[in-house]
Amino acid sequence: MTTQIQQISESRKKLASAYRAVYAIGVLCIFLSIIFFVAGNRLPDYLILGIGFLFFGLLYLVLGFFVQRKSKIALGIAVGLMSLNVLTGIYNMIQTGKPFGLILPMIFLGQTIEGFKAIEVRTYATGTLRSPISSNLVLETSISEISPF
Repeated sequence: MTTQIQQISESRKKLASAYRAVYAIGVLCIFLSIIFFVAGNRLPDYLILGIGFLFFGLLYLVLGFFVQRKSKIALGIAVGLMSLNVLTGIYNMIQTGKPFGLILPMIFLGQTIEGFKAIEVRTYATGTLRSPISSNLVLETSISEISPF
């Protein structure tokens, strides 16, 4: 019983670090978009970068909201986008020879990937199925209730 409680507690921490990492990327993108909008007054080319950062920032915030509610699909989309960011960092490292642009995406990706396992543990350890419509609605069924025999 205590190991199951420890697993649930550990999965809560991993899930929290996953959605916090997604939220952090969203806030960072929105912050950068504000900077580019301010700099865009002088250089119009920066306005396009600002719009791109704003779009991805809002996207990451929405994904973070759904990851917090244990959505594997939202977590998969966030991990996919972060993986593309890591691949871009690897390409940049090959071109420049400097690994600095790869450090931050790897940290965020490492924290978010653990969210998959945390969602699995939380779902199976409690023995309940959560409705995708509402995280507060818990549907508990057993095999004997479903089986007509």
